[in-house]
Amino acid sequence: MIPDLKCRLVFLFGVALALPVGAIGNSANSDHVSDSQTWQSTSLVPAAADALRRKVLVQCGLESTTTNNLLPWYFHFEYGQALLEAGDARRAIVELSKSIDLRPEPRARKRTYGMWFLDYLPYFQLAEAHAMLSNWPCAEHAMQLSQSTGEAALGRIELQRIRALQERIDSHAVDFGACNLRDYRNSTHAE
Repeated sequence: MIPDLKCRLVFLFGVALALPVGAIGNSANSDHVSDSQTWQSTSLVPAAADALRRKVLVQCGLESTTTNNLLPWYFHFEYGQALLEAGDARRAIVELSKSIDLRPEPRARKRTYGMWFLDYLPYFQLAEAHAMLSNWPCAEHAMQLSQSTGEAALGRIELQRIRALQERIDSHAVDFGACNLRDYRNSTHAE
């Protein structure tokens, strides 16, 4: 199990990277290239993000009036995935980080509620989101967490996809440094 401090830092990094950006308009294009698809990071307009949020709430069997503080980990994970697929990497980082803060252990076929299961592999997707934003230090950090928690060993992520992301991260090794650690050294969230 990953120590609580590490989980909280991942969450804080994601939030810090996502919050300063405006909520409307396109952000800088990223050079994330998949085998069949070119990714660019955009920022959904608030109405589109809200519509996507409501859709995921329904998919998760939750009420739209539920406050963000009371939402379960699987909502944040599913919403983060939906945002990532929509190209909004900044918001995806926030949601994936919230899911990690609430449930740090990845697992294939993780039970959410009732008889609903999903493959909960948040660190790899967090690495993909950071890569979409060309945030290489944090992409490398999330990829290391993915490897240390054994997400790849679960066999639910295509090896070609893992290799492609790792190659992109490695090609930017000169950009590596701290993932904004200086901002959280005296954080009240750290224990």
